[in-house]
Amino acid sequence: MPRKRRKSKAHPDDLMAWEMIFQTGRDYFDDAKDAGIEVDEYGRADDTIVAEAWQRLGAEYMQNWTDKQSEPWALKEFGQPTVRR
Repeated sequence: MPRKRRKSKAHPDDLMAWEMIFQTGRDYFDDAKDAGIEVDEYGRADDTIVAEAWQRLGAEYMQNWTDKQSEPWALKEFGQPTVRR
């Protein structure tokens, strides 16, 4: 019997909900959708919403970025995030 899909515990303001979008530009695993972030039928969020989230959460995301062979989609699309102190 297939396992029941668990609802994500992430919230729209959590980095966990944005990770896949920041990495690839799409929400392949429905984490963002489950967290309440509006995405289209292809898993893409509106660019203005992603840009705002990138400026808010991008610095923290980049601190945890380990794949030095590739660059995250959000970094290519929106540039270096601002660092908040």
